Amino acid sequence: MEIYVHPTCTSCKKAERLLKEFGVDVLRRDYFRDPFTSDELKDVFSRAGVTPPDMLSTKSTAYRELGLADREVTSELLLNLMPGNPTLIKRPLIIGKAGSTTGFDAGKISALIAGEG
Repeated sequence: MEIYVHPTCTSCKKAERLLKEFGVDVLRRDYFRDPFTSDELKDVFSRAGVTPPDMLSTKSTAYRELGLADREVTSELLLNLMPGNPTLIKRPLIIGKAGSTTGFDAGKISALIAGEG
């Protein structure tokens, strides 16, 4: 499984703890310390089965500061903005064989773990 996190994010910590409890091997990336390129984001989102607008965190400070609520938000725009403003990306993003999930939802994470078998 893959997990994309911010190390100080509470939801990320909970998700990582749950994956560890289940003994799941994960490929972990802190995309605040190791930022994505636009191409990497495009690839990660494609593998997760999501679009950039699906992954937009409307709760982030950057969302408000960039005035995104008042703009047409396209995938192209987000792929250009997200690498330099990683708080725009919902987290954690977890990708497994059975799909993907964002945020901390123990049920969804458990279902992903079950799909790894």
